[in-house]
Amino acid sequence: MVVIGASVSGGYRTTPGAAWPEQVEKRLKAADLPISVVNASIGATRLLTKNDDGRPSALDRQDHDALAVPGVHTIVLTDVINDIQQPPHQYDPQAIIGGFKQFVSRAHARGVRVVATTIPPYNGFPRYEPAGERCRQAVNAYIRHSGLFDAVLDFDTILKDPSDPTRIRPAYDSGDHLHPNDRGHHAIAEATDLRQLADNPNR
Repeated sequence: MVVIGASVSGGYRTTPGAAWPEQVEKRLKAADLPISVVNASIGATRLLTKNDDGRPSALDRQDHDALAVPGVHTIVLTDVINDIQQPPHQYDPQAIIGGFKQFVSRAHARGVRVVATTIPPYNGFPRYEPAGERCRQAVNAYIRHSGLFDAVLDFDTILKDPSDPTRIRPAYDSGDHLHPNDRGHHAIAEATDLRQLADNPNR
């Protein structure tokens, strides 16, 4: 299983070993499931376009960093918030959805599953804007209901504050209102249905 994400899945603002991909791998081993996790996350990267400093987009690096990994059967596509919150902001959900379709089409053509994660809230982060929130909600609705993906991990539901769904739950907030802390990553890992990560989730 390969994780294609950015700073959240990379464990930014967590202690060593606390990032959710590492915790999920420990759960997989404890459950005696023969799945290794390759965390190919690169901080500050986006789905659609390269970053200002030249860091490649998930679409640009999909072949090299995921599909070329020996034995890959599942890609977890995550951390799409950067397309929304980073300038130039992408507030058109259809543009992000178009990127999803490209990503999934390439993976499926190689017989590889794609698991998507919903986008957690980010109100309180300096680059939060209502237009970005509307885009996030629209993209999350697509992830949940389109049927494009082979499975969905609902990080938004896990991390959101019940009293204000536009914000991360305070207990899970690292302090910048975008990146989860150790407890937030643990909540993600514990809520992950390990069967969704298997090459044949029905067996």
